[in-house]
Amino acid sequence: MNERQLTAFLHARSATVVMALLAIISCIYAWQRGSVVPMTADMGVGFLSANLWISSKFASALMGVGLTILSAILLVWINSIYNVLRSITSLVATMFIMMQIGVPSLMGQFYGGTLMNLLMMVCVFLLFSTFGNPDDSRRRIFLIFFLFALGAFTERGYLFYLPVLLLGTIQMRVFSMRTFLAAALGALTPVWLLMGLGIVTPWNLRWPSGAISFSQIVSNPELAQSAAVVAFTIVIGFAFTLMNLMKILSYNSRVRAFNAFLTLLYIFSAIYALLDFNNFAFYVPLLNCATAYQIGHFFTYRRHRRTYLPILLLMACYAGFYIWAVTA
Repeated sequence: MNERQLTAFLHARSATVVMALLAIISCIYAWQRGSVVPMTADMGVGFLSANLWISSKFASALMGVGLTILSAILLVWINSIYNVLRSITSLVATMFIMMQIGVPSLMGQFYGGTLMNLLMMVCVFLLFSTFGNPDDSRRRIFLIFFLFALGAFTERGYLFYLPVLLLGTIQMRVFSMRTFLAAALGALTPVWLLMGLGIVTPWNLRWPSGAISFSQIVSNPELAQSAAVVAFTIVIGFAFTLMNLMKILSYNSRVRAFNAFLTLLYIFSAIYALLDFNNFAFYVPLLNCATAYQIGHFFTYRRHRRTYLPILLLMACYAGFYIWAVTA
């Protein structure tokens, strides 16, 4: 395989399939090594958080990997339908799975972060379908806010993305008083239903807290490894976002709006991971997803013969993080 063929392979769906198989194998190995530390804290606001829904560790691991692969498939699907990257490529999905492999303790179990990332991909698909069509968008806007408001009962981090999704309606050129009311009703409906039916009461509501100190990060290998991966991802995501800005500005208004919203997802996920650090694991899958998009975007319009070198270098970094995790 020559350099041009290797570069083409990294952009092909076959590379994503290979990476998905590698994710399954790496998860099984990490699980056997005891590198997947189960999350036992209840981060729910009204219900149990997602990490407590499945008692079987093996089933939880299968679900965690499965949701990662399903999110990667949705990434490819969104690009193929909306032409977000102005090119046919699966590099974004391949990079996302590789970045998830770098944090086996999170990929190897089912929890709120992987569930929220999948839900966000569904909402991104719905949101993009509303572009420039405010009259037919209200039901989809209602559904988007309904899903995230419902998710907020299982983890507080969902609430923080409601303003981001509202900004998304502005970028899709569908924001109006009617769409704002649809969003507000979508966000309030789960509260009315759950409290009206007595499923959740005001006395059940709680706001989980508990800060992670620097000494805890240093003394806990799993926390130290995850924190290092998050820091690295934020840095490279910021770098690739800056390099992509001028290219995004050259697109037409429709594609520019799509790219701008995905960029917003990276920015806010990075901010939330830093500010809500005691719950940073919740934001990692979406942060990886948004960063993988920035990486894939950069190399899609710079698909030169030797761009496989920096791509493989980035993959090697996350492979190194995985090795650190399973040998710690």
